[in-house]
Amino acid sequence: MVGPFEVWVGVGEGRVRGRLADLSLGVLRGCVPVRRPGAYQRQRHMPGCWFSTAAGRLLEYESLLERDWMLLMDFDRGVEGVCEQPLRLGYRKDGRPASHVPDLLVWRDGAPELCDVKSAERVEDPEFQAQVRAMELACAEAGLAYRVLCEPDRQLLMNARWLSGFREAPPDPDGERARMLCVLEAGPATISELLAGVVEPALARPVLMHLLWAGCVLVDVGAPLTEESRVWMAAREAA
Repeated sequence: MVGPFEVWVGVGEGRVRGRLADLSLGVLRGCVPVRRPGAYQRQRHMPGCWFSTAAGRLLEYESLLERDWMLLMDFDRGVEGVCEQPLRLGYRKDGRPASHVPDLLVWRDGAPELCDVKSAERVEDPEFQAQVRAMELACAEAGLAYRVLCEPDRQLLMNARWLSGFREAPPDPDGERARMLCVLEAGPATISELLAGVVEPALARPVLMHLLWAGCVLVDVGAPLTEESRVWMAAREAA
């Protein structure tokens, strides 16, 4: 694998071209997709669109695995921005020009991270491994984070899928949000305890689920969500 690693970044209606190490964070923050996923007969992947709360727009994904990671990034409270197909990296392989478009650019806690999404059964493909090596070298030169995302934890994904149905704050005519937060300020409580004695359970449960989705209160998302799951106050709410 040979550098220097030149990139093409979409900005508005045009493109910025240069070494990845020389690009400003402002250019990366303003990037738009450099290409769109293809759709054709008998393709192995299922492309589509996911409305990302982190990006504030529809993101186009190339596979259901990529869609799953877009969902999990919305659920990750540290993620503040996502762009799909953010740039094209040019490099040389075996003396010939080659290029690669990483799947995602993720902004987490103010820092950018480039990601490729690939199923575990295909991650060792020699062609993909060559692309990974080019990305690793280019990102190391630029001081950027890079990682390959395979299948996520199944239970985490199931819980995030369920809670994503409560992304929008539901009506709360009975003030259940304030009551639940008041209960949790005194210490953790189970879901059943938080819903005990509510005015209208059908309205109170969505309020609690939205609090969990938004990260205002926390639960062990690595275990199945049940009535006995313990919920506790997030640090920023307790402050």
